[in-house]
Amino acid sequence: MWTRQTVSAAAISLLLGSFCQAGELPDGFVYLREYVPDIRQEIRYAGKRNFMRQRLPGYNAGECVLTEAAAKALGKVQDAAVKIGRSLVVFDCYRPQGAVEAMVAWVKSGKGTDPAYFPNVSRSELIRQGYIGAKSSHARGSTVDVGFDLLGEKPYREGQAVCKRNDRETVDFGTPFDCFDPASRTDSAAVSAHAQQFRRELVSLMRKGGFRNYPGEWWHFTLSSEPFPNRSFTFAIDRR
Repeated sequence: MWTRQTVSAAAISLLLGSFCQAGELPDGFVYLREYVPDIRQEIRYAGKRNFMRQRLPGYNAGECVLTEAAAKALGKVQDAAVKIGRSLVVFDCYRPQGAVEAMVAWVKSGKGTDPAYFPNVSRSELIRQGYIGAKSSHARGSTVDVGFDLLGEKPYREGQAVCKRNDRETVDFGTPFDCFDPASRTDSAAVSAHAQQFRRELVSLMRKGGFRNYPGEWWHFTLSSEPFPNRSFTFAIDRR
């Protein structure tokens, strides 16, 4: 018979895990598609279409998971976007801490540049120069990487300033998502006037919805009133 003294922490974890179904989320977290199904999801770290060219740990499904507060706020942004002929596209939402640690280890294990993702900065410098964080707000669950597309129109294409690839899912913001370059700064003048205008529109929509932009990346926004400002989460993203 097991007693309180003989049951190990690992055994307790196993017992608790047996009562959890795949896809269950901690209290306060939701699947975005269940709140705002019309937001397109292109979760890059659940596949190989990212700067590491591999699926990251914890991304067992290409699902956007957010805190309930962030999902509701993003729903209001989507409503406002649709009214002016836009529709949001998300590239990353909650990011498990294990994926954050995998990014850091990857940066530290190599050198060189990549014309598609970091053409002007050495891989070994990506953390020091602020393009990849050793701590990520994504792990708190209220940060989202997002762009938008035009409803009923062809996406505007003018050619990328750097990082020679296109995000087919969005308008041309001057650089694609996860282009680690100064041109990706939200207020960069290195991109076209059209791209600058799209960036301003995105920041305005998100700000009115309660999100603040990280000025180093035009796509990166965090809910100003995030419910877990000091806590990083480790749970994996699974399909419900």
